[in-house]
Order: sequence, then structure tokens, then C-alpha cells
Amino acid sequence: MKEHLPHGSQIATFDILGWREIRPFTYLKPSDFDDGTLIQYLDDLSKPEVFAKHELLLKRADMMFIDGPKDGMMERELLENFNRITFDARQLVMVFDDIRFWNMLGIWRKISFPKLDLTSFGHWSGTGLVEWRPARRVPLS
Repeated sequence: MKEHLPHGSQIATFDILGWREIRPFTYLKPSDFDDGTLIQYLDDLSKPEVFAKHELLLKRADMMFIDGPKDGMMERELLENFNRITFDARQLVMVFDDIRFWNMLGIWRKISFPKLDLTSFGHWSGTGLVEWRPARRVPLS
């Protein structure tokens, strides 16, 4: 994906562990970060104070890929944080991983924005696409 980014674009990843710590289970290499188009933040976006620190970056996103621990709690908190901000006027596309895991079914079903289950084209454990609309909020309770 990085090699096809429009000029001036970036990929930001938010992780709990640094990419070097998960070797040999990564395809990343130091040179992937050299030109500044790929940046890793070691932060937990489910925490409101951490989310607020990155709000300006997140508001500018065109697409987000959500792949958390699948405990049902972190994802709920993350989506509640997304509900607290207003994205740019354009619509944001969110791709959710593992939507068919037991702990993720409730989260997935409560998202009221237009969405599509792409599991037959994506990942065996579920792939979902959501059109996150800035003017609406997702009821998560």
C-alpha cells in the first residue's frame, strides 16, 4: 500500500509494541520508515487522553484499519473515542478485522453506519467495511 500512496500522504500505525519487538512475525524493515511516509506510534487509542493527543492526525484520515485485541472492551472504547470527534466533511472508510470473532460480533452489529461484511473476500475471521459518517454517532451501549 505504501508504494501506491498519493504524494504527500502518510500511513500511521498505532501499536502497543514496536514493530522490532514482534520479530520474526513482521515484514517491516528499517528502510520502510526512511522516507517518513510510514510512522509507528506506540500508543493505545482506546484511552481518551491518548486519543486526544492524536486527534488532529486522526481527523485527517481517509481510511483506517482497525485490528485490536478482540476483547470487546478496547474496541468499544476506541469507537466511543471516534464518536467524540468530528472528522472532515468527507466520509471516512474504516476496515475492521476479525468481525466474526465472538467478542467482536456485538461491536460489529452495533455500528449503525452503512457497512458491508466482506469476509468472503477478506479474512476467514471476518473483514468489515464501514462508511463512518462524521455527522452521526454510533450508539455503543
